[in-house]
Amino acid sequence: MTSLIDRYIARQYLLSILALYVILFSFIVTIDVSINIDWFWRLAGERDAPNTDTGLVRQSMVTALLIADYWWPKLLQLFNLMLGLVLTGAMGFTCIQIVRNRELVAVLASGQSLYRVARPILIIAGAMTVVAVLNQELVLPKIAPLLAREHDQAGLRNVAMARVPLVRDNRDRLWYAQSFDPGSKTLTNFDIIERNELGVGTSRITGDHAEWNGHAWVCDNATIEALGDKGTTQVGVPVSIETDLDPVVLVIKRFASYSNNLSWRQLSQLRKQTRVGDTNVRDRLVRTQFGRISVAMTNIISLVLVMPFFIVRMPVNLAAQSLKGAIVGVVALIGGTIGATAPVAGVSPMASVFLPVIVLLPMTVAMVMNPKT
Repeated sequence: MTSLIDRYIARQYLLSILALYVILFSFIVTIDVSINIDWFWRLAGERDAPNTDTGLVRQSMVTALLIADYWWPKLLQLFNLMLGLVLTGAMGFTCIQIVRNRELVAVLASGQSLYRVARPILIIAGAMTVVAVLNQELVLPKIAPLLAREHDQAGLRNVAMARVPLVRDNRDRLWYAQSFDPGSKTLTNFDIIERNELGVGTSRITGDHAEWNGHAWVCDNATIEALGDKGTTQVGVPVSIETDLDPVVLVIKRFASYSNNLSWRQLSQLRKQTRVGDTNVRDRLVRTQFGRISVAMTNIISLVLVMPFFIVRMPVNLAAQSLKGAIVGVVALIGGTIGATAPVAGVSPMASVFLPVIVLLPMTVAMVMNPKT
């Protein structure tokens, strides 16, 4: 009897989760495609046969492939971003179905408690959280360049060549490049200014092409110009420049949200590479890293917080309970996400990300310990 209840509730909950993901993904992709279909259609013609006219059927197929290529990495990212909402919403749909079919009455009549009904839901929610963690740590870091693409970059395997703005490294050098390709880890038309302790430029290194060899940027034909009254110039000099500005760091500085797709180990390495005085970058990496734990905890806590609105011992108006539960769940999830990412003045970033958990946990315990009868 006990295992039968577990299997039934778990199956219904999993089906609700799958249905919600399919509906939400279809809704998001449909809206985006309807807005940007001209981009995909034009891009399909340019990529397939730029100098000739392609047939309607062939261009339609290429357009569909470009849409699929652009969206499949983003759906994996959305899986994690929408997990809390889907877990809570699927729990509501599952419990409404159980209450409406009078199955909860049969469970209570058999001597089972309301906490017993919630157990399979929490087990499935915990399993989905583990899947999301594996997705974040193993899958998203490998496809991170694909997640930074714009619509006109569909079909490309990495972020399009992008200008590297003026940026400092850990040795106080200034770096600039006209273009940067993360896929091949190359800089084109780069310019590096060496500076002394006062910030005055002492030498300038320029070159047409540099590659990252895992430890340094290497250029076989660089120009080194000494800055000052008696400056000299060396042309065609091979150089190897060690710096903390590896390809991943450059992409993060170019795309602010890129760090959200990196693994825990990569974020830890970036924190070690960050200069001691660059507190803004370091704090942002800390919030990104430990915020994942806070968001995962908030998702589970929000799920438990909303459960008493649906798993009840007394006859209730399901529409009113659903409305109350939706409001509480949305506020808790949004507050948890914002609290895990937004800086809080006077509080260390490692502690501030857990403020939503500290606020929601006592409320959840109070709701669960005092069910209406």
